[in-house]
Amino acid sequence: MTTCAPETLKGLIDSTPNVAVLINLIDYYTQRALPEKGVDSEVVYECPRTQLMIRTAVKGTTIGTHFHTVCDEYVIVVGGKGEILVNGEWKPVKTGDVHVCPRGIAHDTRALEENLQYLSIFTPHLPAGTDINWL
Repeated sequence: MTTCAPETLKGLIDSTPNVAVLINLIDYYTQRALPEKGVDSEVVYECPRTQLMIRTAVKGTTIGTHFHTVCDEYVIVVGGKGEILVNGEWKPVKTGDVHVCPRGIAHDTRALEENLQYLSIFTPHLPAGTDINWL
């Protein structure tokens, strides 16, 4: 039986970075400089099939109601508290909550009382120029 290392198989590894990723979120958030308002967002992994962003909605932020035409979005709350618009109703969210939002479904996120730290996973990858439709 012959085996090949994945990096030798043409086209198999198509991600950025092109290695496995391990991130300590406590260290990440501790070292990150936040803007005074809005959402801090960094893409930490992407490939044609998915995209992972580490984000903070700064206290006082409302993102704005929107939907995606191409991507499903998974939001995993990892710190703080806030609210997410789910099926037309604002729902409180906290560490440990997961929001699954299929493409075409309107949603929004707000952090009114404290910073909201979360991961956004888009699948497939957001297209160039994004697929956000603001309402």
